[in-house]
Amino acid sequence: MAKKKLVVSLKPIKEQIQKAEKSLRKIKPKVSAADRKQIDLDIKNLNAALATVRTICKNGIMTHGFAPADNDK
Repeated sequence: MAKKKLVVSLKPIKEQIQKAEKSLRKIKPKVSAADRKQIDLDIKNLNAALATVRTICKNGIMTHGFAPADNDK
């Protein structure tokens, strides 16, 4: 009998990454120069994480299907 795929949506992760980036961009003008550099690095890391999420979702849909683990021993 075929097993159903476990579908996990990555859209909430994408939304949280975008929300964090927006928040960092909002506070960036209000901080010191050293903190701006750190914020730039954080934004760069968030963009890299978002690119990874997009790579996982090859077909453009933010959903990834997994085959359930076989629990039979």
